[in-house]
Amino acid sequence: MTGAAVTDAPAGFDVHAFLDRERDWVNAVLAGIAPTLAEGAPSALREPVEYALATPGKRLRPILCVSAYRVVRPAHPPDAVYRLACALEIVHTYSLVHDDLPSMDDDALRRGRPTVHVVHGERAALLAGAALIPAAVRVLDAAARDLGLDVHARGRLVAELCSAGGARGMVGGQWLDLLGEAPGARVDADGLERIHRLKTGALLAASLRIGALAAGADARRVDALTDYGRELGLAFQIVDDVLDVTRTDAELGKTAGKDVGAGKATYPSLFGLEVAERMARERVARAVDALHAAGIRSAELEALAAFVLERGR
Repeated sequence: MTGAAVTDAPAGFDVHAFLDRERDWVNAVLAGIAPTLAEGAPSALREPVEYALATPGKRLRPILCVSAYRVVRPAHPPDAVYRLACALEIVHTYSLVHDDLPSMDDDALRRGRPTVHVVHGERAALLAGAALIPAAVRVLDAAARDLGLDVHARGRLVAELCSAGGARGMVGGQWLDLLGEAPGARVDADGLERIHRLKTGALLAASLRIGALAAGADARRVDALTDYGRELGLAFQIVDDVLDVTRTDAELGKTAGKDVGAGKATYPSLFGLEVAERMARERVARAVDALHAAGIRSAELEALAAFVLERGR
């Protein structure tokens, strides 16, 4: 992103070291979980599931979940919190596997390596993605139980995950996105925001909500973290749109320029690059303001907001 950011990482906080450390924790836990997710299934299904989960990524959603937990309980959390957070990454991974399919975005590259359907075939990718959805719920519930949460609290977390990943969240947003690609379709600014509040923002906000609820946060802090997540999700998508037209395949780890080639509505196509970049900064500022309004001072979350603006892929 060009131009001065509205918010910077807190002074003295090394966001890259923080992300490396947290990503290592998430990756280690995810690697331990992955072989169990398709246990008992034919190898032709187990292999694409494990391949999808082993694809390198930012792991932003589980990191946000853990950071929200630490807003309430400021100490290094137990392993079960990272397992809880990995449920979000599993749902996110399923969405990427399906998003890359020929019937969707038809992409051959994801996070720097061939997509699941390129390696394992379209049918295996479709079923592997589907298998990850109930697997994520199972991981979430087991982790919540290990944290000592009762049946009601565990049920609420499952409902949060399913709502964000379903028709009222990611799936609904993806459908609206596909409708916007139809011949003659026109997506205006309000329509574009609605698509991405569902497709990207819903799971990001749920990451914060699940972490906060698992830690026992009060309603005021849950609401503030939700607002932070929603604004951050929109900023993330705006930056994604900008990167799609300003970076190469190698820099992004996926095919650059796909949205332009498909004639999709994006923030740069509707507003231009300069305005889109300013909009991303404004959304990040709103995200941090939501925290401060509730008296939340989290160097981690403020640094993650700045990182969304600065990221290069």
